[in-house]
Amino acid sequence: MQKSIARKFIYHIQQHASLYVFVMALLCGGVLTGALLVNRLPTDQLQPLLDPFRAYEAAGEIKLFSLLNEQVRGYIMLDIALMFLIWCTGFTLIGLPIAWLIVFVKGMMFGFTSGLFITQYGWEGVWISFGVVLPQNLLLVPVYVIVCVHAIIITLHLWRRVVTRQAFTPTFKMASLNYTILFTCMIVFVVLGGVIEAFISPLWMKWFHPSA
Repeated sequence: MQKSIARKFIYHIQQHASLYVFVMALLCGGVLTGALLVNRLPTDQLQPLLDPFRAYEAAGEIKLFSLLNEQVRGYIMLDIALMFLIWCTGFTLIGLPIAWLIVFVKGMMFGFTSGLFITQYGWEGVWISFGVVLPQNLLLVPVYVIVCVHAIIITLHLWRRVVTRQAFTPTFKMASLNYTILFTCMIVFVVLGGVIEAFISPLWMKWFHPSA
């Protein structure tokens, strides 16, 4: 069974490789844009962005977890909302640019946050980014890419039905059902990413905080 699943996964990647390359290019473009944007902003505009991070320095361990967990809940809700928006664009004929923009902005946020720490704290910023930004994004980035690719697939399926008025395999109903099930599964990974952020980030901040 595992071999069958692996074969299906490999076949899916091979069949839609160009879509994955396109979405990954959008994401990488966003990361690069975010990193470059840090260098374009003056220092006096960057400093206020670090205020939430500095707030952890004065907080005790219990308050630290409380502060971060409150932010994490907000991040989880934001990611779920963005994922839902991407999912919705799959059922439209002209909504895909919105999904592409979301993926680009997600990459830009990742690049900007990492670049901000590195710019302000040098090599210590690299270690801070490694523990604060990277762990949850190891889950979230693939989730965004996968959902966006499937949004493109379902939209192309819809366009073929509208233009040719012919039935395709799988049927649109079955493709939509699989797409919705995939979206639901990805939400689980979004929540899991939030849990990782809630537990790993405060410990990492405690170990590698530049003022510690």
